[in-house]
Amino acid sequence: MELTLKTKANTASNLLRASAVLYLVDYYLIGGRFASYSMVIAMCVVLCILLVLAMFIRAGHAWPKWVLLVLLILTITPDIIGLPSTIRQNIAAALMAIVIDLMLLTALVLLFIKGKDDDQELADTDITTKQVNDEPAEGV
Repeated sequence: MELTLKTKANTASNLLRASAVLYLVDYYLIGGRFASYSMVIAMCVVLCILLVLAMFIRAGHAWPKWVLLVLLILTITPDIIGLPSTIRQNIAAALMAIVIDLMLLTALVLLFIKGKDDDQELADTDITTKQVNDEPAEGV
């Protein structure tokens, strides 16, 4: 079954939203009740970024996949380096971090894979946008 561009975007958006929820669970697994003020601020920033990216992905914008790529490069590297010590300290938090990273990677892959009908769908949405803006559509 070939996934359409809209289906891939919706699935990636849902994965980002689910990973935001799992970030909250992970926060409490690593002792969120006793966390510092800066950790709380960092968690809020991460949640906002993920939810805003999910919103723009669902809206059909192309730029969030590049932002997500940069953010994943910056966040997965320390996760991989710190994974052995995290496993020794808190196995549940380590497994949660692995699940979150896999969900984000899956969302990123969905955004970058191209289907055979993706170009046609982009052309169809472009014509629809022009018609919605009361501009004369090309080829109609």
